[in-house]
Amino acid sequence: MTGAVRAVRRHPWRTFAATVLVVLGVGAVMNRSIISAALLADDEVDLSLPVVEPLEAGPGETVYRIDPERSSATVHVTEELAGADNEVELVTHGIAGDVGVGPGADGRAASVRLGAIAVNVEQLESDNSLRDKMIRHEFLESSEHPEVRLDDATVSLPDDASATEVDGATIDGTLHVKGVDRPTTWSVDASVEGDTLTATATTTIKMSDFGVGPISKAGLVGTEDDMEVALRLTAVDGRGFEPPTVLASAVDDRAGDTSDAPSFSKEVQPILEQNCASCHERGAVGASMWKLANARDAADVADGLAVVTKAEYMPPWPPSDEGIELQHARGLTDEQISTIVDWAKAGAPLDVPDSTKVEAPAEPEVPLPRADVTLSLPEPYQGGPATKDDYRCFILDPHLTEPTFLTGSNFQPDQLQIVHHALVYQRPARAMADAVARDAADPGGGWSCATGMGGDSTAGALVGGWVPGQRPQDFGDGVGYEFEPGDFLVVQIHYHYDADAPPDRSTMALELSHDMSLIPLHTSQLIGPVEIPCPGGLTGGLCDRPAALADVAQRFGPGAAVVSDALNRICRTKPEELAATSDGVTATTTCDYRIREDGDIVDVLGHMHELGSSYRMTLNPDTAGQKVLLDIPTWDFDWQLNYQPVERVTVKKGDTIRVSCSWDRNLRFDPQPRYIVFAEGTRDEMCFSTVTIRPEG
Repeated sequence: MTGAVRAVRRHPWRTFAATVLVVLGVGAVMNRSIISAALLADDEVDLSLPVVEPLEAGPGETVYRIDPERSSATVHVTEELAGADNEVELVTHGIAGDVGVGPGADGRAASVRLGAIAVNVEQLESDNSLRDKMIRHEFLESSEHPEVRLDDATVSLPDDASATEVDGATIDGTLHVKGVDRPTTWSVDASVEGDTLTATATTTIKMSDFGVGPISKAGLVGTEDDMEVALRLTAVDGRGFEPPTVLASAVDDRAGDTSDAPSFSKEVQPILEQNCASCHERGAVGASMWKLANARDAADVADGLAVVTKAEYMPPWPPSDEGIELQHARGLTDEQISTIVDWAKAGAPLDVPDSTKVEAPAEPEVPLPRADVTLSLPEPYQGGPATKDDYRCFILDPHLTEPTFLTGSNFQPDQLQIVHHALVYQRPARAMADAVARDAADPGGGWSCATGMGGDSTAGALVGGWVPGQRPQDFGDGVGYEFEPGDFLVVQIHYHYDADAPPDRSTMALELSHDMSLIPLHTSQLIGPVEIPCPGGLTGGLCDRPAALADVAQRFGPGAAVVSDALNRICRTKPEELAATSDGVTATTTCDYRIREDGDIVDVLGHMHELGSSYRMTLNPDTAGQKVLLDIPTWDFDWQLNYQPVERVTVKKGDTIRVSCSWDRNLRFDPQPRYIVFAEGTRDEMCFSTVTIRPEG
């Protein structure tokens, strides 16, 4: 795994200049925040009970008040977590409400009415704290929406119901979840004995109806849309019972047997120091998701560590062994994973003081390039949540006065919580006046550049960048990227804002050489068409391709709409034929490109968006000398890295490289599906690749 993006250096087709700049988007923010939840210490959950308006007893009516210590609300959902299928049960005792039962006659059932029933979903717990935190933070958002309520309910009793036992009654009412109201129907069985009423009410709802799912994160977790909900209620005659206002305890205690637990100091700590600390120590890129400074930091998130390592989701390394061997591979052995899982199951016991430091190795994974020149944004940039995804371009001028090679670089985000990615382009001296004019014409620092660099048609070369997990760039011995006097850089930064919008002044350190005997690196773009029709043969609206292209033009400019047809021409495909190979849910594309020079492949990159399911790049496919350069069987939108071969990969002019991309709509819930074409938006798709060659000689 490499230190940074080394993508497009030279644009072979200027037609695409406006569309290839945005290689990451808002979907990755969600995925990064799921990892943040995994590596977040357990919350201090408020055990206060919901408050509801009490029922006033009518003539002869008994009002039963729910006893939370003997009642529960349970959610059942089918889940795939870390590769294993589970039937998940989440439970809370945080329930409040009243049931009024009127007098009956001749042994018949009495009349029944419900007051509001409120459930505190912030108190939901399962058998895994990672799951609980993901639901709490990312889906139910229960810190902001802690209560689910059933209001305006009416009870219908069956004809054979008795005064003390009812089977098959129904409740019709309005369910309020996270600001969304939906009618629901519940099946109910109930009985009365002495001063106590017991009842079980069940229903099935769809997560998508309330905007809380289905949950999907390839390689980590996925759920079905249906969710079964059960209320198991015990209510006591309110004339002699006052419900508590706070739960006596949480649902359960998951601490395990520590007698055979792995030693933290001897077994767990060395794994964390070697594989995690460099990314998650203070000031490192992973610290915004989880800061690992001491033993307590690890123990607090043990459940999450067990899940993300068992799933091989962390440490991040998407390529499979089907391709060539790649440099800087990350990963844990089966024994190391078992050690972390067993330690977490035992309750994460510590055999050292909580404050014991967890430190990265003294030597970095890759050498840091020299900082011959350090450039900062001209001034701090202040954006805001009004533009949730803000693509901004800034001039970085190294003031070169002689021919120079860029031989390494290190982009350093200032505000990790809002900097989503950065792409750094070389610009020729003749483009400076235009860049300055764009900067001056746009209020605030830099200029808006969601579509390319604001329409600038001057060819440029992408020479660096940053995405989460990237290491510093080192282009290797004897090579670099050639700059002429006056050439400068433009950095495009994608800022993603939630609530916070701190001013950002990111920096970039450059390693430079004036040795003009260096060999200039060349990078080509290899791009495939995207034609994914709507599922089930749906037509009309954005399910029609012309309407989808018009939508792309409206969002990203007229030039963006012509790219899809251009790609089909280059790859010798027809939109209707390629779309016909898809069932509207899954889709695949391939495109072959000819290599234009002799040399060695030193770097490869693949890129797709949220629906990407797999990616492959193959040298000379369908021949005896076929070689898979990069195989990613489970695409991960968060980890779009550049990769370098361990062994020399020599190519000749005329050799073929095939790129193959596959997509799956099941990876993201879309309430209104549309025809998907090649475009910049995260909810659009791409099949985008680069190959960097060190020319022969």
